[in-house]
Amino acid sequence: MLLWRYICHVQFLVMLGLYIWLGLTPSPELYVPIFNDKLMHFSGYFVAAFSISFAYPHQRALLKASFLILFSIGIEIGQHFMPPRTFDVLDICANSVGVLVGLTCVYLLTRNAPWFKQFLFLGSD
Repeated sequence: MLLWRYICHVQFLVMLGLYIWLGLTPSPELYVPIFNDKLMHFSGYFVAAFSISFAYPHQRALLKASFLILFSIGIEIGQHFMPPRTFDVLDICANSVGVLVGLTCVYLLTRNAPWFKQFLFLGSD
């Protein structure tokens, strides 16, 4: 079960690396089709909430939310220095809502679906 937790940590770190790369590359549309910017921000950070929850299931939701929101703010600040990218407060809002909705879903699933809780905490102490 230690392998499971290792895999969860690796997938979270890979996801962060991917978000940094996509967030700071000059033309992300060359690699990912853009269909609705704010929806993509929301969904990306919704997925990030699940990802961090599997990597660190025992951490408090407030700490996980704070990390992901500050991470997204950091990427937005980085975009300010990477033309043609720009800083956008609405992107931060979409990211933050995605994090909060994602962590709320994880919480509800953990409380109401025993199979999910077992899957989330697989390999934990």
